[in-house]
Amino acid sequence: MFFGTFNHAIDAKGRTSLPAKFREALSAAGEPRIVLMQYPHWRSILTLPQSVWNELVKKVMEASPLDARWQRSVLKFVSSAHEVDLDVHGRVLVPPALREWAGLSKDVVWVGMGRTIHLFDRARHEAEMAADIPAEQVVDFFSKI
Repeated sequence: MFFGTFNHAIDAKGRTSLPAKFREALSAAGEPRIVLMQYPHWRSILTLPQSVWNELVKKVMEASPLDARWQRSVLKFVSSAHEVDLDVHGRVLVPPALREWAGLSKDVVWVGMGRTIHLFDRARHEAEMAADIPAEQVVDFFSKI
């Protein structure tokens, strides 16, 4: 499981360090690689362990190729996926198309969300954190815990 918020930098080549806590969790789970893809709701990069990606692929493959609405989602989001390995220093190379799409600049934020991780441009993350959440949404969230 992935929890916590970690500020990092991303270099001109698109390399950023995956937080040590997340690397340790991946290693403990025997996860050899991660998958990066667009997450449209926040315009962040969704980071999935290989096993979670495999579950998503299985669901994609079970869907009808004639379901235009589903296939549009596959085209728009799943097709943006890139399987990546960590280098020996624990860095992730974020592909240029994903960096541009998410607006990643010098400062980035890794956010653990349980089974997944999000990678944000720091300014976008700050804006999301500053946005108000309707009270009923907060109550709904905590009532499900």
